[in-house]
Parts: sequence; C-alpha cells; structure tokens
Amino acid sequence: MDIQCPHCQFSRQVDASLLPNLPCKVTCPQCKQSFVLGADAQPELNSAAQSAPIAAVPTPDPAPAISSAAAVPPPVPAAANTDFGTEQPAGFWVRVLAAILDSMLCNLLVFVMGFVLGLLLNFTNSYMGPSAQLLLMVMGILVTLFYYVFFTGYCGQTPGKMALHIKVVHKDGSDVSYGQAFVRETIGKTVSSLIFCIGYLMVAFRSDKRGLHDLIAATKVNKL
Repeated sequence: MDIQCPHCQFSRQVDASLLPNLPCKVTCPQCKQSFVLGADAQPELNSAAQSAPIAAVPTPDPAPAISSAAAVPPPVPAAANTDFGTEQPAGFWVRVLAAILDSMLCNLLVFVMGFVLGLLLNFTNSYMGPSAQLLLMVMGILVTLFYYVFFTGYCGQTPGKMALHIKVVHKDGSDVSYGQAFVRETIGKTVSSLIFCIGYLMVAFRSDKRGLHDLIAATKVNKL
C-alpha cells in the first residue's frame, strides 16, 4: 500500500499487515509532520469487503429489547503514533566525507573573504602585521562558526550533508533549533576535539551512531 504525506508529498510503499487498526496517526519520516491515516487509505481492503457475498442469517426469535446504551459499541481506542518510514542513522564514513566537503567550502570562503579584506585594508604579501593576522584569524573562526551554526539550525543540513543526503535532527526526530545547533557546533565539537577526537570516534562504535557532540546537544544524524 502506498502512503503519501499531505504536507511534503513524500510517499512510501508499506505492507498493510504492518499497520495498526485504522484510523491511526502516522508521522512522515521526511518532514516529521503527523497526519491521520483513515480507513479509506486501504481501498483494496474496502473494495474486497464490499464485494464479499452476504450470507443469509436466520431470523432469531423475538428477544427483549436491548437498551440503547448497551447497543452502542465501545469506542475504538486510537492507535499509537506510527512512523511509516524507518529511520536510519548516518554512518561514520558518510559523516566524515560530509565534514571534508564542508571543511573545503569553509576554507574557500575564508580565503576569498580574507583576500577581499586584504585588498580593502591594503595588506601586502611581503608584510602583514600582528594586528592584521589576528583580524584574519578571528574572521576565519567567526565565518566557520556561522557556516555550521546557521545551516544546521536553519535546515539541519550543511552543504556537505545536503550533498550526501544526511540531516541533523533532534533525538526524538524533530527539527533542531538554532540553540541546539550552537551547542552542538561550539561546545559539543570543542569537547569532542579536546579529548583526542574520541567524541567523533564514538560515531563508529555506537549502535545509534551518535557522537559526543550529539549527546551533548541531544541530536542525531539520519539518512534521508
């Protein structure tokens, strides 16, 4: 059975036997929006039920009238929220490749901005004073932080992650906030680096593929 999200039009084939009793609430694995999957989502089951022959039932003997309260069937409890897509954590090497792509883009951006700044301030290749060197270093740090925090907070994907179809999300699967992105990319990655990059290597050995910076910021990285 094909289920399509009404919010982002993402669709996926799902075995009807794996679904709970309809109607039930499901969550789209791409946009994380929830919607109600009604009984009309199984047309093949409905049509089969309509085409089935109706067996003759003998008329029972008259019985005492049943009260209207007893005749009303009990309400069917709503099914638990079901995600019709299976989340897959991004592995260690795909995250390393995404980090390499982002590092190359950051270095290129910092180089271009430093070159333009050098022209504006009339720096020369033969001499660059300590103040100019400090200014360029601070600019490089700020540009790099803005790059990672902005893209992660805006859509959960830096350009490197976009290219490899992976995304940073909250540990419960929802979108990350700018606050989470800032904690992850500054405090989390700093701690992961200071302990000899063990925080990054945790991605390779944990079953959920979360690094120390993910644990600190309550995030994870999933495949799309």
